[in-house]
Amino acid sequence: AQRRNSKRRMSIRATVKETGSDSISSYTKSLGQHELLHKDDEVLLGRQVRMLMILEEKRMELEEELLRPPTFAQWAAATNHTVPSLKQQIRRSQRAKAALIEANLRLVITVARQAVKKSPFASKAESNSVQFQDACQQGIIGLTRATEKFDPELGFRFSTYAIWWIQKEVTKNVSEQSRAMRVPASAIKRINDIRIQERVLMTQLGRKPNDEELAEKVGMSVEKLNFYRQSAKGVSSLDKTIDARKGKGSNSSGGGTDGTTMDNFVKDTDQPSPSELIDQQMLKDDIKRLVKTLSPREQAVIRLRFGLDDGKPQTLGDISAKFGVEKEKVKKIEARALLKLRQPSRSQVVRCYVSDHT
Repeated sequence: AQRRNSKRRMSIRATVKETGSDSISSYTKSLGQHELLHKDDEVLLGRQVRMLMILEEKRMELEEELLRPPTFAQWAAATNHTVPSLKQQIRRSQRAKAALIEANLRLVITVARQAVKKSPFASKAESNSVQFQDACQQGIIGLTRATEKFDPELGFRFSTYAIWWIQKEVTKNVSEQSRAMRVPASAIKRINDIRIQERVLMTQLGRKPNDEELAEKVGMSVEKLNFYRQSAKGVSSLDKTIDARKGKGSNSSGGGTDGTTMDNFVKDTDQPSPSELIDQQMLKDDIKRLVKTLSPREQAVIRLRFGLDDGKPQTLGDISAKFGVEKEKVKKIEARALLKLRQPSRSQVVRCYVSDHT
């Protein structure tokens, strides 16, 4: 009994491992099992799909008139069918549509592979794998649209018509995934138009055109031109690892990485660094704890005098007017409080924040 249970457990592990390994590769290989269709087969299947689309259009018209989904009886009466013949025709057309799609799935794989190889993510195995699956999914959507719009009476092969729809959906998917921040298709079209017109002007003028000449050529303002140029720039992560360059001879570093990231080379001088922000917050917390060692009256004067609460220091006159006492009285309270804060037993808490040169 123990041997049977162990064999059963081993078979389960093998099945799970086989199922989870490279599913997309197994899927692409299974597409070769579908036979290619002849032209006459495409015509027969295309006619059945056209009948299905005609029925669907009639159903949509009835739904708009009745303001609800029509029943099969109403649908059959509007299309000169009986209810059994209508259901039979729908099943027949749906099988024809599925057969036409399955026979051309290898066309989707071909277009998706070509599009992914040209994308900026093609060098990364993980991103390439995910993008290839997404491109296949979008390509199947395009193939479905082509199946619904294909007219077999025009005499063209289905693959000639379907490849345009597949390429449209796959190219749209690759362009959306090729950027960290999505740019609308209309903006990408304008950016490409700007680049083309810039090359045309360089050929005509023999030099690089200025912004005014290029803006006039593409029919937009200089501000709009600079906006599209800024949108065309790529985005890089500050956590991206910098690879060491491969040199020759004694300068060769082996092309390895030492953990250096883009953040080490790019610094915003206008904003404090994370360590500086942490130091500032710790200093504020220690000052608050230090001020709490004073008496309530001394705490109030110090907080207002140096603006510890709202960042707005107040004069001695403002503080004396607020508490209704003389200015000299407030000055004595401040002097006494500062003398207490300078005591070594208290000031050692914040002394570590003072620079050595001060």
